[in-house]
Amino acid sequence: NYAALIQQQINEDKQNVREKAVYGIQLTEEKLNDFRDEQIGQLKELMNEATKPNKKITISKDSEYKT
Repeated sequence: NYAALIQQQINEDKQNVREKAVYGIQLTEEKLNDFRDEQIGQLKELMNEATKPNKKITISKDSEYKT
Protein backbone atom coordinates (compact mmCIF):
# COMPACT_ATOMS: atom_id res chain seq x y z
CA ASN A 1 0.00 0.00 0.00
CA TYR A 2 1.61 3.25 -1.18
CA ALA A 3 -0.06 5.42 1.47
CA ALA A 4 1.30 3.16 4.21
CA LEU A 5 4.80 3.39 2.68
CA ILE A 6 4.68 7.20 2.68
CA GLN A 7 3.40 7.26 6.29
CA GLN A 8 6.21 4.93 7.34
CA GLN A 9 8.79 7.15 5.59
CA ILE A 10 7.37 10.25 7.31
CA ASN A 11 7.56 8.55 10.71
CA GLU A 12 11.15 7.45 10.08
CA ASP A 13 12.06 10.96 8.93
CA LYS A 14 10.78 12.44 12.20
CA GLN A 15 13.27 10.25 14.06
CA ASN A 16 16.19 10.99 11.73
CA VAL A 17 16.54 14.77 11.50
CA ARG A 18 20.15 14.82 10.26
CA GLU A 19 19.61 13.24 6.85
CA LYS A 20 17.66 14.65 3.91
CA ALA A 21 14.12 13.27 3.73
CA VAL A 22 13.34 11.03 0.78
CA TYR A 23 9.78 9.92 0.13
CA GLY A 24 8.26 7.46 -2.32
CA ILE A 25 10.03 4.86 -4.41
CA GLN A 26 12.13 4.87 -7.57
CA LEU A 27 10.17 3.97 -10.69
CA THR A 28 11.71 1.19 -12.76
CA GLU A 29 12.23 1.63 -16.48
CA GLU A 30 9.50 -0.98 -17.00
CA LYS A 31 7.03 1.08 -14.94
CA LEU A 32 8.03 4.29 -16.73
CA ASN A 33 7.33 2.62 -20.08
CA ASP A 34 3.70 2.20 -18.97
CA PHE A 35 3.23 6.00 -18.85
CA ARG A 36 2.21 8.18 -21.78
CA ASP A 37 4.60 10.98 -22.81
CA GLU A 38 2.26 13.55 -21.26
CA GLN A 39 2.35 11.72 -17.93
CA ILE A 40 6.16 11.56 -18.00
CA GLY A 41 6.19 15.34 -18.52
CA GLN A 42 3.86 15.82 -15.58
CA LEU A 43 6.04 13.64 -13.36
CA LYS A 44 9.09 15.70 -14.35
CA GLU A 45 7.27 18.96 -13.55
CA LEU A 46 6.18 17.53 -10.19
CA MET A 47 9.75 16.43 -9.42
CA ASN A 48 11.09 19.88 -10.33
CA GLU A 49 8.56 21.62 -8.07
CA ALA A 50 9.06 19.16 -5.21
CA THR A 51 12.86 19.53 -5.26
CA LYS A 52 13.04 23.33 -5.50
CA PRO A 53 14.88 25.00 -2.65
CA ASN A 54 12.55 26.38 0.01
CA LYS A 55 11.66 29.99 -0.64
CA LYS A 56 10.29 32.32 1.99
CA ILE A 57 6.87 33.58 0.94
CA THR A 58 5.52 36.82 2.30
CA ILE A 59 1.81 37.51 2.06
CA SER A 60 0.78 41.12 2.38
CA LYS A 61 -2.61 42.19 3.65
CA ASP A 62 -3.52 43.52 0.17
CA SER A 63 -3.15 40.07 -1.36
CA GLU A 64 -5.69 38.37 0.90
CA TYR A 65 -8.51 36.56 -0.87
CA LYS A 66 -11.62 38.73 -1.07
CA THR A 67 -15.15 37.59 -1.83
